[in-house]
Amino acid sequence: MTRVAGIPTSRMANFIRFQRDPLGFLVDALPMGDVVSLRTSSFRPTYVVNSPDFVQEILVHQEQHFRKGRSSDVLRRTIGDGLLTSEHAVHRQQKRYLMPVFYKERIQAYAQIVQEETERLADSLKDGVPVAMHELMMQLTLGIIARSLFQTELDEDKAELADAVDVTIRHTASTIFSPIIVPFAIPTPGNVKHKKAIRTLEAMIYEAISKARRNPEEYSDSMLGLLLDTKDESGQALSDQEIRDQMMTMLLAGHETTANALVWAWCCLERSPDTVHRLHGELDRIRASEEDSGKPLPAYERYREMDYTKQVVQETLRLFPPAWAILRESERELIMLGDRFPANSSFLISPYAIHRNDGVFGDASAFRPERFDGGTSQWARFAYFPFGGGSRGCIGSQFALLEGGLIMGTLAGRFEFASLPGQGEEKPEPLVSLRVKNGRWMVPRSR
Repeated sequence: MTRVAGIPTSRMANFIRFQRDPLGFLVDALPMGDVVSLRTSSFRPTYVVNSPDFVQEILVHQEQHFRKGRSSDVLRRTIGDGLLTSEHAVHRQQKRYLMPVFYKERIQAYAQIVQEETERLADSLKDGVPVAMHELMMQLTLGIIARSLFQTELDEDKAELADAVDVTIRHTASTIFSPIIVPFAIPTPGNVKHKKAIRTLEAMIYEAISKARRNPEEYSDSMLGLLLDTKDESGQALSDQEIRDQMMTMLLAGHETTANALVWAWCCLERSPDTVHRLHGELDRIRASEEDSGKPLPAYERYREMDYTKQVVQETLRLFPPAWAILRESERELIMLGDRFPANSSFLISPYAIHRNDGVFGDASAFRPERFDGGTSQWARFAYFPFGGGSRGCIGSQFALLEGGLIMGTLAGRFEFASLPGQGEEKPEPLVSLRVKNGRWMVPRSR
């Protein structure tokens, strides 16, 4: 028996609904079946994938038969041929030489940078003075990624660079799901603004590459130093363009997603006083233990003590996964779990929707970090997958979890945050990653 169900609405109705409310469309499709056909062209059919075992077929068991396709074509305008956009053999080669960037010993060193940058931010906050939380988190994570991976201090450039990232993200998102992709060479207002933003980011990147080539010993412990030492399969060093593409990839994928997740976390905590109470209890116990011993824990050791803080981060990523949609296109006809799919089929996988399955999580729309007391193995492998999976799963997932946990633990240990009145309920904005629409002004209160 087939596990593919046809959506009852027309192709045009589906298109209009998805354009207006992609998240609502995908959540509504969740109970329709394991795989839902959108009744598009028979030559290029499109499916929404809801079942974890089908997700595993696409991302793991038969991943060699899929490409990222359209999404990579659009992202390539900004990040070039980096890890996020490369395919098959090139992707495997790039992942091999980038893996050491995220080895455990490097993650431990990055933890101290996260701690220092977050403490610096906390010192700048004033009790009762509202802050634009999205901009604050964007600048914080941008500074962390630049310092930990590129060994570059941004300081006064943070706001300008964060704004450039925002422009590229918005324009990329509007293009990925547009029915018509305007060539990047055409000087539309959007393309002109996008290219200017890319130049702003490239200026920082190429300056860092130039400094590293002049003084390689100063960058030996950074991602940039690793890239300078990397040789391709023919034994040639990577060109500045190749290094630029990987740095741009990490810059965009490595900080905007974490910043968005953190803004969602502060919003969720505000609505959950019991969670806040338990979170503060854990952080206060860690601080008291440090005071008793007479010395602070190293940042990585402190993170290891933050069990409940980690659960808050995991639950935030369940409800508001930055990578809200994963796109794949089949390169050949496939049989998956007994069903046949034509070549050039498109598959839309939404962690945002799949994470809201009441049958798996029970009261799935509620924010309850204690769900993760038993770890993630209590669910099917792809019932919870905020970082994707398979060979294309997020290479920096452990760094992202550590960064999110340490930022939250550091700031929540010193402040509570409440939304400035008059903003209404926060709403998700599905761009390349999932944002709080219009950002969120919040008021820090010292604890």
